[in-house]
Amino acid sequence: MTCFFIAKAFRGQGLTVKLLKAAVRYAAENGAVVVEGYPIDPKGAYVDTFAYTGLASAFRRAGFKEVARPTPTRPVMRFVVKRT
Repeated sequence: MTCFFIAKAFRGQGLTVKLLKAAVRYAAENGAVVVEGYPIDPKGAYVDTFAYTGLASAFRRAGFKEVARPTPTRPVMRFVVKRT
């Protein structure tokens, strides 16, 4: 999961969480073992255009777990679809 676009009029309604859950379902139905995303975890105010990768809070609400944090504001989020 690397990019989202939610029109300004529809932001703040949980659509990213719904898209994440739908993507996990689709991935599971097609044999995926894990789904990863690289959202932003802003510390304070941020410019909307930098949130195109999604917000870490949305990934958490969709069931993703943080597995790494290469920089202070960029976690690696993972959803394990099935264990092998």
